[in-house]
Amino acid sequence: MRLREYLHRIGVDGPCAPDLATLGRLHIGHRETFLFENLSIQTGGGVSVAPDDIERKFLDEGRGGYCFEHNTLFAAVLRDIGFTPAALLGRVRRGPPDRWCRTHMVLRVPIAGEAWLADVGFGGLGLLEPLPMRDGASAEQAGLHYRIRRDGQLWILSSSVYETRSGWLPDLRGSDPYVDLYEFSEDVQTPGDIEVANHFTSTHRDSVFRKSITIQRTTRLERTILRNDLLTRYRNGQVEERSLTPEERTIAAREIFGVELPAGPFVCDAESAAVAHF
Repeated sequence: MRLREYLHRIGVDGPCAPDLATLGRLHIGHRETFLFENLSIQTGGGVSVAPDDIERKFLDEGRGGYCFEHNTLFAAVLRDIGFTPAALLGRVRRGPPDRWCRTHMVLRVPIAGEAWLADVGFGGLGLLEPLPMRDGASAEQAGLHYRIRRDGQLWILSSSVYETRSGWLPDLRGSDPYVDLYEFSEDVQTPGDIEVANHFTSTHRDSVFRKSITIQRTTRLERTILRNDLLTRYRNGQVEERSLTPEERTIAAREIFGVELPAGPFVCDAESAAVAHF
């Protein structure tokens, strides 16, 4: 692991010990530095979860990725510092329950006898900081409230969001603030398990990452999500949504995220056209 380059990139200086303060600094630094995006898939390429490939993509090319890439890289960083992270797979709780499957990766990080949930790969509405894996634990992070609970063999992470056709949005309506985001169990996954889950998520025709193009960023000041032609910005307790033309989407990707979108067509466009033709 190119630890020194990684730490410089995320702006973390000074000694790094395997303690909670370091985990928090690394988690926030990673989230604020690297984009959540699926451009490799949408431009017809593949997604590798080999550590060398992820390092090259994130550190050399200035790119981002999705959960398997983010959390694989983050786990390698933690191990180099002296943590003992365990890779776990979860099910995102969207759509019919019989279609939920293990397409999300998180990390369990033990510190001084307590386990912490670390997840730097859940997009714009995900955790900014680690959360204790303690039944009923909750936290407010960058304008969203999170709660984790135990249900039998499962842990379930919820947040103050509500569901729309275009995805989850921060809930400012004052109703019951918690909607389940994802569930996971503590059976430790091998790199092979991660590779299989990544293959399905990046290649299966029903995967949301093939059906839509997205670029997302989370910081302590703002959560920004570009999904297809919709730009959502959450800042100062307000949610702003704006529909974009293809030209405006290209400009938004460049000016807000620093990403030059290729001309296309994207995988989601081709698959939508195939469905319409059928």
